[in-house]
Amino acid sequence: MKKFIVIGVLLLLTMAIFVPFQERLSVECLSKEEKTLFVKLPEDLTFSIEYTHSIHLSEVQEFYKISGNEITQHALLYEDTSIGMPSDAVGDEVFSRTEDGKYLISNMERSFPYIDLQIGRVVANHRLEIGKSEYELSGFFGKGEFIRFQWKRASLFAQWKGVTVDGKR
Repeated sequence: MKKFIVIGVLLLLTMAIFVPFQERLSVECLSKEEKTLFVKLPEDLTFSIEYTHSIHLSEVQEFYKISGNEITQHALLYEDTSIGMPSDAVGDEVFSRTEDGKYLISNMERSFPYIDLQIGRVVANHRLEIGKSEYELSGFFGKGEFIRFQWKRASLFAQWKGVTVDGKR
């Protein structure tokens, strides 16, 4: 009888460690074998990606939320409508100016199963913002690396192998 109890406990422990049951924002390096970054999002499941636009050197912030298993862009905030940035909204989106003169496109509903991004080598300084915490992506991955943002389940073992971020530093 004790043998069955020990085997049962070992099976439960193994399942708890290796079965992916926690949902996390996964940020994975695509260009070489590196650790995956697992991000615990706040209750509203929102985050943003910030960077400096390489042509006009102004700040851009893209706002996302998790909807089901997809990442949905819901807003875009930027300082300049020149090359590479939109000058108006499309469909039901709303184009406006903020009090400090920035451009804002809101009411966006652009959903993606994942988002691929190349971390800037020189100017961009890509950053991940979760709540009030900000993380430089080149601090986790190298400059110029290709990374993928994806909402997925992660096991405790996968999180242990990678880096887990919970919005605190």
